[in-house]
Amino acid sequence: MKHRSPPPALSDPTGQEVVQAALAQAAARLDERLVAAFAIGSLAHGGFAPLVSDVDVALVVDRADAAAATAVEEVRRDTIQRYTGTPHHALASRLSLFWSDWESLADGTEAGRFPATDRLDLLDSGILLYGADRRSGCARPGRDELLLDSAAFAANKFADPAYVDTLNHREGIAAQGARAATKTVLFPVRFLYTAATGLLGRNEDAASWYTAPPQPSSSLVTAAGRWRSDGIDDAAAAAELLRRELLPLYLHCLDRLREYTAASSRPDLAVPLARLLAILA
Repeated sequence: MKHRSPPPALSDPTGQEVVQAALAQAAARLDERLVAAFAIGSLAHGGFAPLVSDVDVALVVDRADAAAATAVEEVRRDTIQRYTGTPHHALASRLSLFWSDWESLADGTEAGRFPATDRLDLLDSGILLYGADRRSGCARPGRDELLLDSAAFAANKFADPAYVDTLNHREGIAAQGARAATKTVLFPVRFLYTAATGLLGRNEDAASWYTAPPQPSSSLVTAAGRWRSDGIDDAAAAAELLRRELLPLYLHCLDRLREYTAASSRPDLAVPLARLLAILA
């Protein structure tokens, strides 16, 4: 397999090592079916936090079919297994693979696994690791598509009974560690940011936008930004902050997403958001 020489530098050396391991596994599993690969996410656009961040890789195959889906899942499994018993296993276990083919990316069809927000990330910040770069011919997700992508994700994820139970017992989230706490806090902030601006909801950008001017849960969002890089140093204080400010944050997010979605091309998606809003309220 031929790589660009030298390999492009990513924002974290350990994350880069996991990316290169995944790329090697992709070459072995997909062989000539692999036509391009990119680093995306915070490793590519910045803001990577080794304690909590995912390692995001985008694979472009010759055709997004069932065989490719199986191979991509095997790539993820084999990469994680490689790091079993090593200091980097926790980071490798957060490997997230997005994949499609150039034809689907060109016309904006969600073949494979490539939601609109991640396609936007690929177009704006992806770092080419292998193959030819054909992003100039790809469809750019519009504001409506990004909104609907966020709304559908929120409606599905937040409505899960286990997730609702977590929100109802939110003071216990801090005990699960910095990754669980920061993702729970920053998910809705990123959705709000994308819905309001039409931009990719990067953690730092979304948190800065939410807290200026201050919002109902600004103290919690600011704390989550610290937890991403430094961890949770005071579990009791974090638990109290989550207990006090997490639910208002989710109610605010759902209410705004419901409002935006009702005025979009898919107003029907506002219904499950309104239902979830009533459950949490």
